[in-house]
Amino acid sequence: MLPRLLLVGVLLAAGFGGSHRPAAAAAGGNASGVLELVGVDHSLNGRTLVISGWVRNTGSVPVERLVIDVSAFGPNGELAGFGSDGIPWAILPDGLDHFRIYLPLGRALVRDYAVTISASRPGPLRPAVATRTIDPALYRSLLQSMVRVRADAEVTSLVLRVGAEGLPVMRVHVKVILLLQDGDRADLRSIVVAVPVDRALRLAFAPFIVRVVSVEVVDVTLTPTW
Repeated sequence: MLPRLLLVGVLLAAGFGGSHRPAAAAAGGNASGVLELVGVDHSLNGRTLVISGWVRNTGSVPVERLVIDVSAFGPNGELAGFGSDGIPWAILPDGLDHFRIYLPLGRALVRDYAVTISASRPGPLRPAVATRTIDPALYRSLLQSMVRVRADAEVTSLVLRVGAEGLPVMRVHVKVILLLQDGDRADLRSIVVAVPVDRALRLAFAPFIVRVVSVEVVDVTLTPTW
């Protein structure tokens, strides 16, 4: 009888061992979370670029402790900004959660950016990446405050120069108010001219220019490509 009992024990042990290993492998396979970035978009708030969107958990298990990073790049591919947000709580399967990242803008504007979402600690979670390109028209109002205009008045001419290095601008529309002297009469004259960014613009006047009263940027013409 002893050999039979030993044989049954060996078979039972082999049966339990065989059923345990596939279960562990299945659990490990289901623990992999899958993330998707949805509705990634951007807006401008003053001199701050706001990047927002949603994170969807398309996996079969909850995911938590997520980190969302944004790397922003200028028109020449240089790094122009970096920001982060986080989602520390759990997102259930097929669940959505929102993120928003603020990037203060310097002199160099952001043309492209990449959003990456990943786990804050190592694990089976697969990161997701979304990239976007910004239309320079978003910066139109901001560009009006960033370009620099210099007005040099001579006796019978006015020379206008524009500084817009690195900005997606080809012409700047400038309103100039001049005080002109014609004999014994002094008059204010207002003109609006388009000044190219790559060369000075000289305007001739028959009366004498007494002084430049004010210079105001009223609009910009954007470059067709950036």
